[in-house]
Amino acid sequence: MNGRRTWIVLCAGSVLAWATVAVAAQQADAQSIDGVWTGPWYQGMSSGKARFEIQGSSGTMALTNAERFGDGTHPLQKVIFDGKTFTFEAAGDSGAMTGKLQLNARGDQMKGAGRHEGFAVRFELVRTPE
Repeated sequence: MNGRRTWIVLCAGSVLAWATVAVAAQQADAQSIDGVWTGPWYQGMSSGKARFEIQGSSGTMALTNAERFGDGTHPLQKVIFDGKTFTFEAAGDSGAMTGKLQLNARGDQMKGAGRHEGFAVRFELVRTPE
């Protein structure tokens, strides 16, 4: 009987350890923003689609229908990610855009605001498997 009780404790301990490792792996994935992010952007009456490709402290962004900023791909600068907040700057055709987006708890969406030419820009991005 005593031997069986020890086995049950060890088994329960193993399950707990496995669950802890699984949760830690999921949190690590949620804490990384590397990859492709897409979604709408809004500035006043204008809107389009945004595409961010992030790798570490660098990357690129492209906006469709962005006449003043430019439709091409622009390098990200001053990229900072603290595990929850992604901040960046990108030089566009008519000046820099800055942004500050919040990562959700699941790590699959970022929403937030930026500024370009003194006007607010809203981003609603989702992680894209590409």
